[in-house]
Amino acid sequence: MLDVSRKQTVAMQIIHAQIDNIRLSNWTTVNALPTSSTSVTIQTSLQPISQGFTCNRVISLVRTDLKQITFTVGWTGNTGRTYTRSGSTYVGKNGLYVTYQRS
Repeated sequence: MLDVSRKQTVAMQIIHAQIDNIRLSNWTTVNALPTSSTSVTIQTSLQPISQGFTCNRVISLVRTDLKQITFTVGWTGNTGRTYTRSGSTYVGKNGLYVTYQRS
């Protein structure tokens, strides 16, 4: 249980870091990102604690000026079971930023 709890915390730290990077980007950069599922590099500052984690990004077009960006982090626990956690944010051309998480 402690392994799962610790790794869930790391997964959420990875998701929050990815969402923060998106929020720091301007609309032109966000709009240019591919919409298909893309493997993303985990931030350098989190790499020491994120060994064995993967992170994928999916971008959905809500409207021409609004996108939903979902990050899904996956890992394998010490029992061999696989886990995932995801978090989403909405990014609007005129500055709408909303975040939610799902377990």
